Amino acid sequence: MFAPQHHPQQLMHQKKYLDATFSIMVWNVHKENQKSTFQKRLQELLHSHPSDLLLFQEYKHPKTYPCSLHGYSYAHATNIETKRDFYGVITASKVGFESIKREQTDTKEFANIATHKSLLITTHTLPNNKLLLLVNLHAINFVSLKSFNRELDTITTLLLEYKGAMIIGGDFNNWSFQRIKVLEKFQKSLGLHKAQINESHHIKTVFSKHLDHIFYRGVTLVQAQAIDTKKVSDHNPIYASFSVENNDLVI
Repeated sequence: MFAPQHHPQQLMHQKKYLDATFSIMVWNVHKENQKSTFQKRLQELLHSHPSDLLLFQEYKHPKTYPCSLHGYSYAHATNIETKRDFYGVITASKVGFESIKREQTDTKEFANIATHKSLLITTHTLPNNKLLLLVNLHAINFVSLKSFNRELDTITTLLLEYKGAMIIGGDFNNWSFQRIKVLEKFQKSLGLHKAQINESHHIKTVFSKHLDHIFYRGVTLVQAQAIDTKKVSDHNPIYASFSVENNDLVI
């Protein structure tokens, strides 16, 4: 294992924009995505819950054969690279990427001896010709509360310059009351709504705290639900749909 040097991507839908109603799937796939059982369940999910945007964390991308997200453009932000694979967060899309920005935490996990966490910020064109800022986040874990707070403050600073529509999804590792308070500060600083999730008992919990969330602004949440995937990962996906109204938000 060594510091990542490459970040795979493939862009095939650059002339396509989001529709007035669009859908996303947010899922920590726990590095299970290359297994046949996972692939079968994912295809079933995408058939029953068609998704324009996929925000996956802990995604394993082999070096020797193509990404298995067939029919999607994608950008990957690597935090671990081995001789055979890349690992990190991946955002896949059936519409164009207007911009792609990759970031890593300043701190490494496990007392600064393990790995950084990666963050992926992309933009996609809405039907009103404005931009949606999409953030795929896997928050740092196994660090002090002070470090967790500092890393979310850094992300807040990165995002404050954007004044338009925004969706942030991922695994926030907010497994304590103190971390929840930090996350609430993050949400308030960026003027975000928290998606209320149907079937929320399917969301991964630690110490009875939900770890996976979707936050948004500048778009309207139509519905969101957690889906039981029968343990093909240690997390379950959250599926959400949004609509775009005419507004004067700009980025």
